[in-house]
Amino acid sequence: MKRKIAAILAGAVVATGLTVAPAQAASSGSAGGVSHPDVVLYNGQHNKAVKIAYSVKNPTSAQIRECFADESYPEYGEVYTGWGELDWSMDIGYFDRYGNAVGGGAFLYSGKNAKSGSVTSSRWYDWEGFGRYSARAVVDRDFWVYGVDDEGYTWEHYCSLPGATYSDGFSFKRNTYLSANATPEPVRKGSYVTVKGTLRYWNPEYRYGDGAIRPLTGRTVKIYFDPSGSKGPIYKGSTKTSSKGTYAKKLKQSTSGTWIVKYAGSSTLVAKQAKDSVKIR
Repeated sequence: MKRKIAAILAGAVVATGLTVAPAQAASSGSAGGVSHPDVVLYNGQHNKAVKIAYSVKNPTSAQIRECFADESYPEYGEVYTGWGELDWSMDIGYFDRYGNAVGGGAFLYSGKNAKSGSVTSSRWYDWEGFGRYSARAVVDRDFWVYGVDDEGYTWEHYCSLPGATYSDGFSFKRNTYLSANATPEPVRKGSYVTVKGTLRYWNPEYRYGDGAIRPLTGRTVKIYFDPSGSKGPIYKGSTKTSSKGTYAKKLKQSTSGTWIVKYAGSSTLVAKQAKDSVKIR
């Protein structure tokens, strides 16, 4: 005869680490995160795959004792004899800024995967709007506690550990295109050059969804000058783009170097920069 008693362990959580891929920001989870660089619209579709490194640890002795104590019957002589293997799964989901589920990724079972390693979710092709999103990886863990009672019958407690959730933000952004040209080239020392160019973006809604590269109007671009052999660029000023996406600014140049134009981007537009080197004659 075998009695199976379900017990929900509401205490401590198994220490589970989902580590961040190199060069990516840490997530909100204390022990790991999800790698998510910004996403650019690709051929009219959002295209994103998530790679997660994971490590699932066994329950601690304190967690095992707590599960046994919660459902034990000492008056009947129940005795703890051991615990079973950890059974775990991991799910990856995508959510918009309001918390609504908008897509899914990989779903892993412990029977098919080691307790540590990495996994890449299936790619998400979607038509969700541009803006901020998040990806969440949730690990669910279960194990069993075994024993015998005073009559020699075996018993089993099913323990469900609280899910460990890790998340990180990412954005779907429209691609931008920035050009820069400083004239005249070369220039006399102490004379003025005109730094000019265009700023455009991919607009998927232009002409009933056909998509087109369109000018970005009224956007600020910042201009820097990096003298040859210097320790870094120097800020020289800013200007805004016209209705045609063009910009121009007249600036003095006293030494050879490189003009750098930067567009900071936005929550829906990719940041870009462009360069043009000009020598002194």
